[in-house]
Amino acid sequence: LHSEWSDGNDPIEMMVEAAAAQGYEYMALTDHSAGLGVANGLTNERLESQIALLRSMQENYDITILCGSECDIRASGEMDYPDEVLAQLDVVVASVHSAMGQDQATMTARMIKAMEHPSVTIIGHLTTRLLGQREPVEFDLEAVLQAARDTGTALEINASPERLDLRDTHAYRARELGVPLVINTDSHHHTHLDKRRFGVAVARRAWCRPEDILNTMSKDDFLKFIRTPKPQRISVFDERRNGPAPA
Repeated sequence: LHSEWSDGNDPIEMMVEAAAAQGYEYMALTDHSAGLGVANGLTNERLESQIALLRSMQENYDITILCGSECDIRASGEMDYPDEVLAQLDVVVASVHSAMGQDQATMTARMIKAMEHPSVTIIGHLTTRLLGQREPVEFDLEAVLQAARDTGTALEINASPERLDLRDTHAYRARELGVPLVINTDSHHHTHLDKRRFGVAVARRAWCRPEDILNTMSKDDFLKFIRTPKPQRISVFDERRNGPAPA
């Protein structure tokens, strides 16, 4: 979810209340990082102020409010916030928003480097495509999916109708490899939560079961996953997905 702190339309409180009204057990506020200037991205100081605000808000809500960021993956593969700032967050969605013309090898290495960061939870809209507007970036899909599995990094199925990214065939292959998937609404307005049905439709086309989707987990199981150090997270996901390993 995004708020008016970056490029969203509504106050944080309205976004939290909308998620609570939908019956969610937990939500993550993930405003943009400063590198995306057109989205009024948060500086280090603004992000730290937002974290403090969200922590203080929690006592007023039953829904669990997770502090997050949609953090730019720079052209080099570095993150747009320093490590000490990222470490304060519960959820980090790392996304490519710039230098989209890189060649396949460079883009692949860039994505994998982001996945190797210990604070990165999810890679957002992996191909960066905008339907009817922008072609996807070039990268080695198999290498990136395998790196996601190896590092315990989840991949997003972005439910925005203009994105639907991962697409169904990519999500199908990710599921085959045992990559954790999340369905995110990428909401910029409190009514956008209803867009989740489009992400669910992509997951169904990819033959995903609820246990293949990370954020169908109960709050306790989801928190266990994100609080487990990488890459040990994949064992938490596998146990939930396939049941306990035989003794």
